[in-house]
Amino acid sequence: MSQKTLKLSLLAASIALAAGQVHAAAFQLAEQNATGLGRAYAGEGAIGDNASVLGRNPAAMTLFDRPALSGGAIYINPEVDVEGKPTTAQAGAAASRNLPTQSDDIADDAVVPFFYYIRPLNEQWAVGFGAFTNYGLSTTYQDNHYAGPVAGKTALKTLNFNPSVAFKANEHISLGAGFNAVYADAELIRHSGILSGQINQATNGAPFATSLSPGSEFVRLEGDDWGYGWNIGVLLEADGNNRWAVTYRSEVDLKLEGNYSSALPAIGQPLQPGLPLGTSGRSVAGSLDLTLPAIAEVSGFHQVQPDWAVHYGIMWTEWSSFKELKAVSPQGNELFQKDEGFDNSWRISVGATHQLNDQWTLRGGLAYDKSPVPEEARSISIPDVDRTWYTLGATYAHNQNLSVDAGFAFLDGKKVDVKEAPFEFNSGGDAYLFGLQMNYAF
Repeated sequence: MSQKTLKLSLLAASIALAAGQVHAAAFQLAEQNATGLGRAYAGEGAIGDNASVLGRNPAAMTLFDRPALSGGAIYINPEVDVEGKPTTAQAGAAASRNLPTQSDDIADDAVVPFFYYIRPLNEQWAVGFGAFTNYGLSTTYQDNHYAGPVAGKTALKTLNFNPSVAFKANEHISLGAGFNAVYADAELIRHSGILSGQINQATNGAPFATSLSPGSEFVRLEGDDWGYGWNIGVLLEADGNNRWAVTYRSEVDLKLEGNYSSALPAIGQPLQPGLPLGTSGRSVAGSLDLTLPAIAEVSGFHQVQPDWAVHYGIMWTEWSSFKELKAVSPQGNELFQKDEGFDNSWRISVGATHQLNDQWTLRGGLAYDKSPVPEEARSISIPDVDRTWYTLGATYAHNQNLSVDAGFAFLDGKKVDVKEAPFEFNSGGDAYLFGLQMNYAF
């Protein structure tokens, strides 16, 4: 495989990730509030214990009889290690240039904020606004990592502004809908690694040679965009103690526009069809299409005793819509392209809530996240695996208007083998989540 073939097949492989973190499937984020964190987000669309329910089900706004506000943040501490498994030749090249093959804590810590406000208009209508995120990612490797063409920095931040409206059709059915304006900012950097040194290549009979250090940037791509979508929800109430919710959030299409550069020589055309252009380090305009998948969820809540409730949920994410990564110039020339093979995935959760007394409410939950990434499509930029959530949480009610939530989750991830030709790795790790939230009813 030529240096360039490698360079972009991985660059594309890894930019797929330019949009997430290591606590839900692929680059999806489940962390829309701290209350739900304590119950593993089980029953989220049907409970409605504070304004943060707006992030999962707009129809649940009809459960409120006065304005309510919730805001807070979740701190995410992933501990993901990636061990290279170099061939004899790769190990020799890495040793001769003092290039590391092991990377610890490659998933960066993050703080995920959120804000929600709900205002009932009358007994039938309510409106609300939420600001939160559903997708994000940040992984970082050493600049001189031996597998630099597939290891580097991959980051994506998204923020969803979500105004919503709800209508209570009768005592059993409420409907809700929302508009989503999503801002996304992405960055992808790859380095030369063991492919550094003197590169000689001939194109159309014109030879060139260039010298790259292990930290030379094979690829740098930065871009941002606004995308738009919608969401709907239904709340079904058998009575005050039994509720179910069905919600759907549409996919959001983004065209990340910004700057592209490569330390590889600029020769005016790709070396081969489907490969990226070298720019000799000069920045040029480029864009990348990225689809944030649609999400559907069914959840339930049951007050089985005056002081005990159980809840559950199943979430489906349409990762099959993530078909390819393709970057182009403003003139429509292909900078690079890579087919993706993600599958649709599921998340199943169960939880319980105990009302200890007038001031304290306790929660616990368990969830299982199925990775959408098949074995053959794994990448060390998103070292995604199946994971199990173990969570605890509590609410302290200062008075009838003001309360504070805290939540904790331990995510148990498995170790897997990853093959990104011509490299192989062993990757795995866990994550710890801590959330705080303030709620106020006016």
